[in-house]
Amino acid sequence: MYYMDKLPTVISCCFCCFLRAGTVMIAIFSFIAGLIFVPNVNHVKGFWDMNAVLSNYSSATESGIQLTLGLMSIMLCAVSILLLIGACCNLPILIEIYQWGAVVYSGTVTLLFFILAMFCFFVHTNCYLAGGVLCALIICNILLTAYFVMVANSLRMSLKFLSSEGLML
Repeated sequence: MYYMDKLPTVISCCFCCFLRAGTVMIAIFSFIAGLIFVPNVNHVKGFWDMNAVLSNYSSATESGIQLTLGLMSIMLCAVSILLLIGACCNLPILIEIYQWGAVVYSGTVTLLFFILAMFCFFVHTNCYLAGGVLCALIICNILLTAYFVMVANSLRMSLKFLSSEGLML
């Protein structure tokens, strides 16, 4: 039932700070990362200029991807706020909601960036650099999300352990 309970745990965040402080930093970082892709936050018409890459498919593909990414980014901002509240108020359920939200966000962004990379590699063969950058972003996104989920899970598991032992924080 609890799939997150089987994840590996860490004893500190970034090898230097406590789990709670690290989780608060992760919540702030995730919130800012979500704000980058939310529509009308960056004040730019279309976050990408994919017209040269997508040509005939550009309007439908770009607007569809941008809308999906914007909605997922709003969801990431919301679960980041829940993570901040959960870390500060000792609420493991809010931390778990963040974990699942981060996994859904990362999976969706990976899929969207993969679609764009395939357009770069196979539809228009003159933009290999953009496709390579998208592939690098996919790898960074997956690795960061995995680490963030492991740190948040470690805090959640320690809160569950302390509450089951009758100890107060």
